[in-house]
Amino acid sequence: MFNYLTKFIFLLWGILLSPTLLAESSKATVLHIEVPFIELHSGPSAGYPIVHIVEKNENVTVLIKRTSWLKVMDKRGIEGWFHEDELFGLSQNGAVVNQEEILLENFQNRDVESGVMYGDLEGANFYNIYLGYTFTPVFSAEISVGKALGKLSDSDLLEVMFISQPIPDLMITPYIGVGGGVIKTKPHSVLADSENRQSTLMSAAAGIKYHVARNFILRAEYKFSLALTDRDENEEIQTWKIGFSVFF
Repeated sequence: MFNYLTKFIFLLWGILLSPTLLAESSKATVLHIEVPFIELHSGPSAGYPIVHIVEKNENVTVLIKRTSWLKVMDKRGIEGWFHEDELFGLSQNGAVVNQEEILLENFQNRDVESGVMYGDLEGANFYNIYLGYTFTPVFSAEISVGKALGKLSDSDLLEVMFISQPIPDLMITPYIGVGGGVIKTKPHSVLADSENRQSTLMSAAAGIKYHVARNFILRAEYKFSLALTDRDENEEIQTWKIGFSVFF
C-alpha cells in the first residue's frame, strides 16, 4: 500500500513542479500577405459571406485552424476565415508558410478534446468516452465514463483526471495524469453472497498523444488504480487502452 501511495505522490509532485506548467502559450503565427489581397469570410466555408478584404503587405495573425480553413485577425482586430489553398500567397517570417507548424500550434492551443477508447481492464473488455478541457498547452483536465465487460462481472467507472503534458511542442506528446472517481461492480452470479460493490478510485496514468492530422488525435494510455474497498485489502486495477479523439 505504501509503495503505491508513494507512486501517486511522486507523480503529483512532478506535475506541480514541472517548470513548463507555468510557461506561456506558444507565440501566435503571423502571416504576411504577398498577393494583391485575400478575402475573409464570416465562417469556415465558401458559403459564408465575405466580410473583409486584407490587402498586400499587411500581416494577419492565425487564431485557429478548422479542417482546411484558418481564422485570422488583421492589425485592426477584424477577424475572418480563408481557405488554406490561399497560403501560397502568404509568407511567415520571410519564409514559405509551414503548414505543419500551423497544424501543431492549432493542436497545442486546443480548448476542448473529446474521444473514445477501447482496451483491457484486468482481463475485461473496456470501453470509455471522455471530454477534456485544456487550460494551457501543458495542463488540462478531463472527465471520463467507462464500461468493463468481464466473464465474472461488469463494472461502471466515472473518473476525473488532471493531465500534464511536460513537452507540448511535439507531434507525439507524452503525458502523465492523476485523478479519482468511483467504480461500481456487478457480479454475474445470482448466488446470495454475490453483491454489487461500489468503491472509490485513486488513479495514476501515463500515455502518449499523436496529432495525426487537422483536428484528429490518436491516444494510448496505461493506468494504475487503487479501489478503496471496505474489505481488508484494497483492490489493484490495471488498464491498457487506445483510441482517438477530436479537438476544437
